[in-house]
Amino acid sequence: MKEENYTIWIEKKPIAVTEEVYREYWKGKRKERYFSESDIHNQVMYYNALDTEETNGIDIFCNEEALSVEDEVIKELEIIKLKGILHELSPEEYDLIERLYYYNQSLRHISKEKQIPLSTLHYRHLRILNKLKILMER
Repeated sequence: MKEENYTIWIEKKPIAVTEEVYREYWKGKRKERYFSESDIHNQVMYYNALDTEETNGIDIFCNEEALSVEDEVIKELEIIKLKGILHELSPEEYDLIERLYYYNQSLRHISKEKQIPLSTLHYRHLRILNKLKILMER
């Protein structure tokens, strides 16, 4: 029985390989071709198709004001931590924060509704924010 030789070309150089490596190599090549054909069929366009000498195609769609992925993760972690800390506030403190930040009510509106002087509510608000800051830092 004659043993077959298998060769693949990498960077214009022939490389002798086993039958198993040869078959896997061509399976991968076929998969690449399938995805490429699929992109053409589905009219997929890549950002780098818009590259010029002056700009990268992806820069056209880049939002300069958007947070980086790392900053988004940090923000989400801080929100989770803040939600846990809010439950450490007294019911009155929580109510004030809820009205201000969840229901978007003004201090003036809350002052009229609860018949508490505006300056008192302002002081309480600052005190609660300071308390939250301390709790977030621990």
